[in-house]
Amino acid sequence: MRGMRFFVAAAALLLVAAAPGGERWTRAWTASMWQVQGDQAKTLENVTIRSAVRVGAGGPQLRLRLANDYGPALTIGAATVRLPGGQAVRVTFGGTASVRVPESAPLVSDPIALPVKAFDVVEVSLFFPEATQFNTVHDVGGQKTLVSAAGDHTTEDFAPAEQWRLRPLIAGLDVLGAKQRPVVVAYGDSITDNVGCANDAMPRCRWGDVLGRRFAAAGMPHVVITQAISGNRILANGTGPSALSRFDRDVLSVPGVSHVVLLEGINDIGNSGRPVNGVARPAITADQLIAGYRQLAVRAHERGIKIYAMTILPYEGAGYSTPTGEAMRVQVNNWIRTSKDFDAVIDMEKVVADPANPKRLAANLQGGDNLHPDGRGETAMAEAIPLHLFR
Repeated sequence: MRGMRFFVAAAALLLVAAAPGGERWTRAWTASMWQVQGDQAKTLENVTIRSAVRVGAGGPQLRLRLANDYGPALTIGAATVRLPGGQAVRVTFGGTASVRVPESAPLVSDPIALPVKAFDVVEVSLFFPEATQFNTVHDVGGQKTLVSAAGDHTTEDFAPAEQWRLRPLIAGLDVLGAKQRPVVVAYGDSITDNVGCANDAMPRCRWGDVLGRRFAAAGMPHVVITQAISGNRILANGTGPSALSRFDRDVLSVPGVSHVVLLEGINDIGNSGRPVNGVARPAITADQLIAGYRQLAVRAHERGIKIYAMTILPYEGAGYSTPTGEAMRVQVNNWIRTSKDFDAVIDMEKVVADPANPKRLAANLQGGDNLHPDGRGETAMAEAIPLHLFR
């Protein structure tokens, strides 16, 4: 018995040492990863890549999260983080600067001594000494990945030899704080992800980013992360795994998630029965899409997470708009508004619709494709989300 008491006491001391002062990590930035497709694949050797991301919370230390979900094992020769123009800080993994990223697995760094403030931009640099094919990526057309000339340039400025619209491997940044903060996941497709959005874009062009700043301005502790993929669907894989498939990875596995705000479904509707290379995609029904929504709600509630649904936005005039699809959108939205499956409904359709034609996005809130709100539209969406839902 004495030996058992000694073992328990020793274990408690180890736990205390692992989390000094009761500090906790909060996920401050994320990207939902997907498998590279066709001619998007790229192999690089003896180069450094640099990506810039904006964190939604501050703290005295960072932790870098890499994802290699769809690739073979690969080697990172060196990694650093820095504030733009600042001193690069070396990133280590288990105390080593060079690391082998396992096949089909994530990798989390050691704590990094780089203090950041909420909404700072952080530059992440990775050096690949060996020929590396990148299979796990995220689309970042508005904030492209910089690729160096030959060599390890992780600690210095470099003029890019090329710019790549995909960002490989980099899936998250955590910040250390006195306690873990509540995390709100903005979950969806390109309307939520807005891959053309640059870090310095004004007006800000992701509704999740605007919502995060509203929380900060109101003195609320909530941090918003975006887990969205352009072209994503609820029911079927396409660009990346479906919303149903990736929900465990992108939501349920994230510590501290208190709420999910869901805006997805238009790609399911628009691609239903749509021919691709002469072959029609499977047609879906409104009932099938509703069943998908219900599954997301059930799985969130199993973990004690509140889930809020936005109504699907108007899309008349978009490339895949059809009368049949519009009828399905109306039917699904009517169900969302009256359903008891969600903890709240945000009727976003009414926020961005053209008052003269509610089937179409308002002209002054979009860029012209009749599908995606622009920065003005994304800002209006975020400002329409009641903060009291999160108190």
